Amino acid sequence: MVTGNEYIFPDIKAAIQFLLQQEKDSLKKDKYRQEAPLVLRTIPGLFNQPFNEGDLLTPIDSLEYPLSAWFNNAGDDKFLMTRLQSGRYSLKPNLRHRKYLFRGESEFHNPCKSNLSRNPGQNRFTKELMMGQEMMLLMMSHPLVQLLDLGVDLCGTIYRFEMNLFGLTQHYYNKTTFLDLTSDLRVAAFFAATKYVNEKDSYLPIDEDDNAIGVLYYYDLDINSDFGVRADGSKSTLSTIGLQVFPRSGQQKGFLYDLAVNQSFNDIPQVHAVRFYQQKDLSEKIWSYFHGGKDLFPDDILARHWRENYKDRRIVSTRTILMNKMFNKNMTLKQVEDEAKSLGLEIRDYVPRFSDEELVQYYNAVLNDDYWQNFCRQIHIPGDKDGKMMATLFALPEDPRYRWAFEPDKHHITDFDKGYVLREFKECLM
Repeated sequence: MVTGNEYIFPDIKAAIQFLLQQEKDSLKKDKYRQEAPLVLRTIPGLFNQPFNEGDLLTPIDSLEYPLSAWFNNAGDDKFLMTRLQSGRYSLKPNLRHRKYLFRGESEFHNPCKSNLSRNPGQNRFTKELMMGQEMMLLMMSHPLVQLLDLGVDLCGTIYRFEMNLFGLTQHYYNKTTFLDLTSDLRVAAFFAATKYVNEKDSYLPIDEDDNAIGVLYYYDLDINSDFGVRADGSKSTLSTIGLQVFPRSGQQKGFLYDLAVNQSFNDIPQVHAVRFYQQKDLSEKIWSYFHGGKDLFPDDILARHWRENYKDRRIVSTRTILMNKMFNKNMTLKQVEDEAKSLGLEIRDYVPRFSDEELVQYYNAVLNDDYWQNFCRQIHIPGDKDGKMMATLFALPEDPRYRWAFEPDKHHITDFDKGYVLREFKECLM
């Protein structure tokens, strides 16, 4: 829990050094992180049934092992292919040497809330959520999003990947209930030592006197309760966004904490903070290290589309209205439409999608810029000791079954029923 009365370090460098040492010491004291615990194999139907000793999974280097992101032999910069309880896989930043997740802010805020709930007195968020839902539908039109949701055959088994689309919308100009966290302290330091300038859509170094105070939050990870479903049946408010088709969350080694509307991040028991005096020269050094933020906010197809088509836009699709209705089962479609119109939104009949010209740029990037190869190089597949699964993943563009996702194919029709998210929102996508 954070009070705002914590000791103030002389600068961010001293705060970082303190945090790294404290994390190292805390990791050594955490008995659950010293040795990989035995867990039941994640075989459907195994739970609540008698099991033999052979049903316990012991190797840490196994794709079935649900704690592979915590116990692995991969490099710290890798994203671990990690099995979720849904049966899909996330690409989770490596937590092998992490006891904390981090968040940086250039000044201390109390309460510390999600960007969706910072307007006092607002209790309906229809417009903000509709714009995020419009972006979700847009993302579902991307060939790679569809491919990974439908699943790919790696050495005889179909693997489907979680597309955390709602979480991604926050990385691309939309408001959600999430707060961003990162497993990379350098990323948190960037946000702690710079300020966002809306007019320029960019971050700039701190240009203030030494009395300005920044904050580095650290969230104390609990292997027994964070991510997935807890022992008491409740769902963890911490989730992975990690490596995705659209690169911002991967570059930022992203995780998400889901805050209730009236909840403050400062009040969470696992959250702590160190504060520091801002120093202009250190701020400029951190800003330059990330090339002015371009490393963390690459200008990709999604960012360009949203800026060029949705800046100050007050139009939503009929499909977005339908999606919003799916999240508001107590409302009729007419009520959702009326609420949108009362907020000044115009409703038009179209399916949000990337244009043919934008997709040509994507296909050219696959062909000429090693787009898919660079994506795959960041992934570690636990248990793939002979490298066959990774080799198959790299070679997907040459597989006739998946060529449609990597090069123009006028004849391909996506079977939404075979997807996970695509099936859920099929009505909105047809």
